[in-house]
Amino acid sequence: MTSEMKENLLRELKKLHERNELSKMVGPEYFEPGMMEYLDKSEGLFDETTGNITIRFESKGTRYEGRTEQIEKVHVGDVIQVAREKDNPYNSNNFVLLTKRGQDVGNMPAELCNAIAPLFDGGDLIFESAVVSFVEPISKRSRHAKQAMLFVELRAKIL
Repeated sequence: MTSEMKENLLRELKKLHERNELSKMVGPEYFEPGMMEYLDKSEGLFDETTGNITIRFESKGTRYEGRTEQIEKVHVGDVIQVAREKDNPYNSNNFVLLTKRGQDVGNMPAELCNAIAPLFDGGDLIFESAVVSFVEPISKRSRHAKQAMLFVELRAKIL
């Protein structure tokens, strides 16, 4: 693992942590579609002494390939499998998010994928657990919503 690879990951964790911190400073009326929704659901933490990482992120691509329908069946606390998807045509660093039954419920954000994949592929980072931390199926959202909201909490460790 190079220090640059680790720094890339720490930069992405910091962005997620800053979203969470911003949620504590703005009121409920603060809203910027696609950019600043659900700020408090994101998080990125790194414990330098243990190498433990906690990442809470929004699943991406939930509008496509029947994922919206699958998210209707998902609940907070459900186990999520985070699977490497090197043959993804859009990003060879992709990680797909699957239910315990193997149903696709989206992808890890590209920026996180790009920071995590080199460490994961090199055996320098392992996933310990992943669960649904927040879900708002499209059936529970505004009639103007175009996609379901799903956040995953991933616990990992840098070795």
